[in-house]
Amino acid sequence: MKKITLFFSLFTFIFSSVYSQQLTQNNFTGILVPKYICSGAGTRLPYVFRAQLTNLQPNTKYRYYTQVCRYTDLGGTNSGAGNPLLINGSNFKYTTSPGLTNPAGYDSLTTNASGTYTGWFGFVHTGNVRFTVGNYVIPAITLDSAGSGSVRYRFALSDSILVFGFSSDSTSVTAATGIYGISLASSKNIVSLYDNVNNAGRPLAMVYLENEGIDTSFMASLVVYYRDSVNSKNGRWGSFLPNQLSGGLKRINVHDISNGNIVASNSDADGIWPGGANTVNPHGSYTNPIRMSLQDAPLLIKIDGTSIPESFTLKQNYPNPFNPVTNIEFSIPKSGYASLKVYDGLGREVRELINELLEPGSYNVKFDAMSLSSGIYYYTMIYTISHGSIFSSTKRLVLIR
Repeated sequence: MKKITLFFSLFTFIFSSVYSQQLTQNNFTGILVPKYICSGAGTRLPYVFRAQLTNLQPNTKYRYYTQVCRYTDLGGTNSGAGNPLLINGSNFKYTTSPGLTNPAGYDSLTTNASGTYTGWFGFVHTGNVRFTVGNYVIPAITLDSAGSGSVRYRFALSDSILVFGFSSDSTSVTAATGIYGISLASSKNIVSLYDNVNNAGRPLAMVYLENEGIDTSFMASLVVYYRDSVNSKNGRWGSFLPNQLSGGLKRINVHDISNGNIVASNSDADGIWPGGANTVNPHGSYTNPIRMSLQDAPLLIKIDGTSIPESFTLKQNYPNPFNPVTNIEFSIPKSGYASLKVYDGLGREVRELINELLEPGSYNVKFDAMSLSSGIYYYTMIYTISHGSIFSSTKRLVLIR
């Protein structure tokens, strides 16, 4: 009788272990998940989503990696395909060899007292057949047993994502055109793109702001516009839009990487942006991407979105001296045209930070002087309101390399 009981217990343990390693669509809930991703072995892009893990052990550290599966993978022990993009706090990590035993192939997360974890996750698409245009794919996460390095769970997200392909075809419902933006937003925060001005529904696409700190020399086959115009450049972002987008791109958000809150945004009701970027029914594929300039969407961070300052103020930058990034804060009491430029000691313009119409409020601009040499510089802001009144202020900053 003891042998039978021992055998039954062993069988139950083995069955439970194998079953728990099967890919199941539970305990992994999407919070902010894009509708679409793109495809192509030579036109790769990074993607980001926000989700919550539940029903894990409380206050426990787990190794994990993220990939993408299809519904046909559910119930099996294959976690899917794609290269994991691992985000831990503000640290980004990319791997082409996912696994739970080699430190290069995983990252770690720690649950709270309720056994949950909320955060950003990501991946880069590859040439795997799962990323065939027209497929619906599902982000998936593989976790170990509290640092053991052995697979314990495979969870598929609650939301699926439709795969598009780069094309100049204006009739296909799964054709896409590249888009990238130049902004004043802080690196490593997250950008979401919407086809409406109210953040209704899921975003069209999501990506992080460069420079995220990944050595992308081994992130092979990035789509050309991302590689040349986005990668490793502070404040830039790159993604894609559906070719069939009759209302165009109407809103761009910046989400704080620490909590997901929207900290900056720009919107345009007709999808044709102030700087001339036309996002209505694009058909440029990846060879003719849409370029969003600072005039289109600067993505300035408003420090205080509830109160309107009483007067125009340009504050001293901080830190000062600095190397190589500093913050410049200013406030405007009414809508007006703002110009913020940096000059060297001889009065030569070295950088234009702002040149556009702004709403009243307080703002923070990050100035990255990586390309400049040590020395004394000056920044000048000129602010003009509708009836022609002009206010200006100049302050000194010191770059020490």
